[in-house]
Amino acid sequence: MTESPQNAPRVLFLFTEVFAHGGIQRFNQTILDAATRLGIHCRVLSLNDSTAPAASHPEHRNLSVVGFSGNRRRYALAVAAELLQGRYDRVLIGHVNFLLLAIAVLVLRPFSRAPTMLVAHGIEVWSGIGWARRYALSRVDRILCVSHYTRRRILEQAPALAPDRLVIFPNALASSWGRVATVPFARSLPAHFILSVTRLDRGDRYKGIATVIEAFGMLADDSMHYCIVGHGSDLPFLRLVAERCGVRDRVHFMHGISDSELIALYQKCAAFVLPSGKEGFGIVFLEAMFFGAPVIAAEEKGALDVVRDGETGLSVRFGDTVAIKGAIERIQSDGDLRERVRANGRSLVVEDGPFTFTGFTRRCAEVFEVGEAAAG
Repeated sequence: MTESPQNAPRVLFLFTEVFAHGGIQRFNQTILDAATRLGIHCRVLSLNDSTAPAASHPEHRNLSVVGFSGNRRRYALAVAAELLQGRYDRVLIGHVNFLLLAIAVLVLRPFSRAPTMLVAHGIEVWSGIGWARRYALSRVDRILCVSHYTRRRILEQAPALAPDRLVIFPNALASSWGRVATVPFARSLPAHFILSVTRLDRGDRYKGIATVIEAFGMLADDSMHYCIVGHGSDLPFLRLVAERCGVRDRVHFMHGISDSELIALYQKCAAFVLPSGKEGFGIVFLEAMFFGAPVIAAEEKGALDVVRDGETGLSVRFGDTVAIKGAIERIQSDGDLRERVRANGRSLVVEDGPFTFTGFTRRCAEVFEVGEAAAG
């Protein structure tokens, strides 16, 4: 159990969601884990969570989470009440959609405003920063950008912002992965398969899953299978693509997968493939690398901070079916390449790698201005 250091800051976190799967949710879980380990008193208002399961984790005794089950009116009123009371040393806004609300309330308290930070994840800030958001951004003390691309896109839309207020604050592999027990996969798995883990909604076609299915259908090796972990409204379309490509029996859509089962998939797959055109960062790349999967990604956006072609993985042009097919075949046929990208990818998320939880906790200590002793 973490003891709070003397004068530990009190931080209000305004989040979309914590206790669910997804890139932003994983980020929120990781930053709260790091903050509580630093002894920070964390109060979380979460729009889409319905309960506060953190109460069941005694090591998080400095964490309280209040969920609003998607009720935006109740959430806005609660945010305003918390901010107007002025009980916090810092405020962390976890999504740009909450920025205007938070800044509008804080402007009402100009002489006692807590230092405010915004987490800028990805697609939600790559466009649409009009005059109102530019004004709100000018009132934020620090903008934590999860990738270099995200930082660049914000500055292109709001060039008046001081560049030193936008800091690179990448995601990291959550500490919880090291505590998940590996168990035999309860379902029958193919002997050889590639893997994708992602949302499968119609609005997420930029993830490139249909393109992977098409590339998969072009492979000469008909013993290979394709496992896709995820669910969403685009499943009928993706099944149709698999049928059209003649690989329906070798493409497996899987949901309800536990973390221990997911680890088994990462460990056994021939390659992890997610050629997304709009990843803000891509935490699944780190997860795959940690468990030894060679990674194939699109040469786009936030993925560039993690996947370096020929070093930590293979990069392909977004939407290039032939390039995806070629990358899968290279990983299969070139043992030296496969082992090199596996080793280099894993080095990013172990020991002193840049995307370890330890490094992430140090970055949290800096932005929350907690001493080195707490971070250690």
